[in-house]
Amino acid sequence: MYKLFLILILFLTLNAKEITYRFAPLPTKNIEQNIKEFLPIHVYMKEKYGINIKYVKLKNYKDILNGFKNNTIDIAYLGPLPFVTLYNEYKQIEPILMIKQKNGNAKYRCVLAKFKVDNIDFSKKIKVALTQPLSTCGYYMSSILLKKKFNKDLKDEYYNYEMSHTKALISVVEGRYDMAGAKEDIAKKFDSLGVEIIAYSDYLPGFSIVVNKNTISKKQIRKLQKIFLNFTDEELKKIGGIVSRGIVKTSVDDYKSLNIKMKIPQKGNINEE
Repeated sequence: MYKLFLILILFLTLNAKEITYRFAPLPTKNIEQNIKEFLPIHVYMKEKYGINIKYVKLKNYKDILNGFKNNTIDIAYLGPLPFVTLYNEYKQIEPILMIKQKNGNAKYRCVLAKFKVDNIDFSKKIKVALTQPLSTCGYYMSSILLKKKFNKDLKDEYYNYEMSHTKALISVVEGRYDMAGAKEDIAKKFDSLGVEIIAYSDYLPGFSIVVNKNTISKKQIRKLQKIFLNFTDEELKKIGGIVSRGIVKTSVDDYKSLNIKMKIPQKGNINEE
């Protein structure tokens, strides 16, 4: 009888249904590198909890937002502007975990940066390199910083989307633009190439794991959140990858300071040959 019981338990264990979540990583850099950052926690969750991740590779934020709305994405890793933009249209999403940055902070800043030796003539139209339309440090924060620091309206200047923070900063080094909008930590990497930061935003809520309440039950969401929040910092470091920096709990309330009222152009106003 005992042997039969053990066989039954083994059978149930081997045939337990594996939970699969469709996950969209950031589209702002090399997708393979992004998946590599999440791979350690993916492997750990699959081995310990039977939770599998199916990666959904999308090219831009708009595709991720649409994926949530048409229920083809269960979980995504989003910055503050894409989250708020989607939440304003689709209330069935919820941020549950905020991933700490490499400096140990969950929050981050956007900046404007230029080539150190360049003297920008603000009496004329300037050229600004931006990331993606739905990148927080793109048109949204760059326009705020440009107005606050230099009393210039971005809509009246020349601007274009380079589709990544790195490409925007490189365009400044190449002399194609007067300045670029980017994340502070990425801009600082270009210091040795002669790039300097000339304006800083306030600290913004960081990048978060966002779930689709229309495809994941409340019970599953709370379970996921509990699993991650029960990890110690030492355990997260041991697991490695993006979670090695640490995780904090988050909610919609953390994003209320981002009041998105401006209309963000989806294309630049420069035609580069």
